[in-house]
Amino acid sequence: MYEEIFARQQKIVDYTNRARYYKLPELPEHEAELIREDKAVIVCGNLLRAYIFERDLWRKKAESDLGQVTRVSCDKDQIQIETGTGSERITVAEDPAEGELYFVRDVHYNHAGSGVFRSAYFNEGPVADFTYVSYKWISRKMNQGEYPFKKEWSDYLCRGGNNRIFYTCSGHLYFGEAYLETDIDRISSTERDDTELAHVFQLRTPVDGPLDLRYFWFFGKAGEEHAGVLSNVLWNIDKSPVHTPQTDMADFVEKFVSIWPRSELKGVEEADHYAAHYFSEFFGQFKNGYRPPDQFGCSWLEYDLLKANEFFRRWKETGNAEYRERTVKLINFYIYNHYAGNSKLTFPFHTGDFMRNIMPFCEKTGWGAPFEAEALDSLALPEMIYDAMTLYLQDETLFQTRYPFTIVDDVLKLQQPDGHFRRLYYADLTPKEKAGWISQYSETQTWIPAIIKMYQATGDGRLRTAYLKTAERCLLDMEELGMFSMGGCETDYPDFWDVDGYRTMLWAFLDLFDQEKDPKWLDAAEKVQLYGNIMQMGYNIPNVPGSFYDTINWKSRGMIATSYYTWPDYSRTQCTATGNQSVAWVAYLLMRLYKATGKAIYMERGIATFRQVMLHRDEKSLEGNPHKDQILYSIYENNPQMDDESGLYKHSYPENSYSLFIDLYLYIGKIFREFGGIAVNTERRQAFGLDCVRVLNTDWDKGEITVQNELGRSHTTVLTINGKAAGQVRFAAGETKNIQVR
Repeated sequence: MYEEIFARQQKIVDYTNRARYYKLPELPEHEAELIREDKAVIVCGNLLRAYIFERDLWRKKAESDLGQVTRVSCDKDQIQIETGTGSERITVAEDPAEGELYFVRDVHYNHAGSGVFRSAYFNEGPVADFTYVSYKWISRKMNQGEYPFKKEWSDYLCRGGNNRIFYTCSGHLYFGEAYLETDIDRISSTERDDTELAHVFQLRTPVDGPLDLRYFWFFGKAGEEHAGVLSNVLWNIDKSPVHTPQTDMADFVEKFVSIWPRSELKGVEEADHYAAHYFSEFFGQFKNGYRPPDQFGCSWLEYDLLKANEFFRRWKETGNAEYRERTVKLINFYIYNHYAGNSKLTFPFHTGDFMRNIMPFCEKTGWGAPFEAEALDSLALPEMIYDAMTLYLQDETLFQTRYPFTIVDDVLKLQQPDGHFRRLYYADLTPKEKAGWISQYSETQTWIPAIIKMYQATGDGRLRTAYLKTAERCLLDMEELGMFSMGGCETDYPDFWDVDGYRTMLWAFLDLFDQEKDPKWLDAAEKVQLYGNIMQMGYNIPNVPGSFYDTINWKSRGMIATSYYTWPDYSRTQCTATGNQSVAWVAYLLMRLYKATGKAIYMERGIATFRQVMLHRDEKSLEGNPHKDQILYSIYENNPQMDDESGLYKHSYPENSYSLFIDLYLYIGKIFREFGGIAVNTERRQAFGLDCVRVLNTDWDKGEITVQNELGRSHTTVLTINGKAAGQVRFAAGETKNIQVR
């Protein structure tokens, strides 16, 4: 026991002594230097070091062993180093849009071999405030040191990953590094011993001969959200194209809407709700495929209310009375049936006998279920109310009652004294604990857009007070908890971040800005997006040979991981990496953020995002699937907890059931209608190709843009100039055109 106490005390002393050594009033003696403002890179013998000047001391943030150094020279713009294995040139660069000054390391290997690039990093304390390596390894107030899994048979589960960036911060100082060349397959890993933390990039396949590689060193003063700034810098550096879908947007939306009649069910009357799943090869149970007759609400009922909104839009557009009838059926079933207790609130989930009893199934209580059928859920319920309110504000006659007035008192009962909403409630509207959940307040923010809509309809001042109180609480949560304040959704443990937590927080602040016109809410939305960038940050996943990704040479630029856990998520599956339907909603929110700020990077990332979700969605990607006609344009279902051990993910096998709840893809149609297939803003001098079109050149003096059809077939899309439709543009296969945009 005394030995353990002594060892712990000695570690504290060692760290204190090391801290003194790494915090200096003057830079140590060195052979070469590049100093810009409060940042310095210096060569000391065989070591390359990075320092930041803060609180009157030079603080070492990183150190790299250069090996045998034979010659060093420098001037005000660069350092040149010759070593026993090659050479290195270090220069300074700046991203003016992001205000980031950083250092570029161009490394030449005479004989690359594994091309090991290793940096030790130094925190301001024994524990990092925040560290990011990949979707597999992200932490607050920890120094884990390596990925949690040691399963060497799988590159997707073991400690190595092909992730592009490392980032850590402590004491409001950060260090990050990343590589440039995404066409070369690397392994990214971390190392730790008692006194040192390090990050290593190396080639997955050694190279027998010379090789040039480029790396970046980032360091300075900022917190964990600054990782998102570095993601923007990488985005601006990397000019490689994002994925081009195999079908145009308008055609895509029409085709997936066309599958809805295949999944109609009967509750009170025919077609008043829809099946969520189609099962095929489900653990040997349904070899010929099966759609249960009694299921509904297996996912958010909000999806069917999105159908109602789409039917209503089509009724307004065409005058076809059938669309209005379908809208009313869906509203009646979900708004006026299966009430929670004595309230007028509706259970957002309901599972029929089949779904309750089938084994295995992801919604069976105790198996990672994100929701509970007999509880009110603060992700699903407010989304459902929001979609109902969107219809109510357009046409009250669709409803049997004055809907928002009937639910206002019940909604206000759910808000907690500190402004939070609980994640779960019993039927009597009292909070329900869920064992194992570190946070019982996950998805608080989802109520904000719904309550704003209710306030717009009723004018009830209590509702405005409520949504502002929740918004202020969310701001405080972000300050206290960083990115994890947004919560998780599709896991029993919402301390891990999920794409739904990100999109609902971004959505909430954008709606607050639109409603209140207070710029602090737009600033908050941009901060959320800095966290959100981390979900689009540095993925460079190797394609499995022979997989669909491999056959189309897919690259993951701009891809959004669906979740962060302590284990890897869908990114490794090569079938659901682009499948999460919520990502389509994220794309629309990014476009809204662009519209509000004028920052091109939001539009660019929005385009990458909605193109991502179209990857696995058409005839070509489903070729050879015997159930193709039943599941066209649907999302692969997955059961990761069960299939990791069988190795299906490693081998890129699609899973054995399919989900039909793809209605969030309606946001792709919404993007198309609001922004067009080619979006031009002459005041901002910006032009973007959304709908399988690439903008090759702009000449604003002539009022002309040059665009190219990215599809290998004829294609027609809509040109929008300054938010107004300006006609259709017709292309032949691969055709390039000059278009006047004055």
